[in-house]
Amino acid sequence: MNYPDLQNLTLVGRIANLTVITTRDDRECLVVTLYHRITTDTTITVKFLNSNGLLTAYTNNNLVIGQELTVVGKLTGIRSFYMKDDVLTPLKQPEFQLECFNYAFGSKPQPKEQPEPAPEVTPVTSKRKAKVEPTLEPIAF
Repeated sequence: MNYPDLQNLTLVGRIANLTVITTRDDRECLVVTLYHRITTDTTITVKFLNSNGLLTAYTNNNLVIGQELTVVGKLTGIRSFYMKDDVLTPLKQPEFQLECFNYAFGSKPQPKEQPEPAPEVTPVTSKRKAKVEPTLEPIAF
């Protein structure tokens, strides 16, 4: 009988942080931190290492913070608490650790549009004729 592997998952999120590290065996890896919104109230942080295409995309400036990323992988750990002054404290965003199998790039954040500068207003001399004051004198036809 085959059972599904419930640890495999696909996540779509936005890149929160990218850091290049060197592992113990002197390999360069890219640590990717991804924000994924589960519900309107809950966001999780997903961290994983990649030394393949994502590292190359990062070094070529094709992978940026804020970019959408779809990741397929296997869940390797969950962290939702940490020790602070000998007190167990919950994380604001639970952290999932993932072994990345596959990924797909998504849209990059759009640059903020700069407002068009307002045209400079310069004083202009009026070309109108002087205003004629009304008089009560009769006008000849």
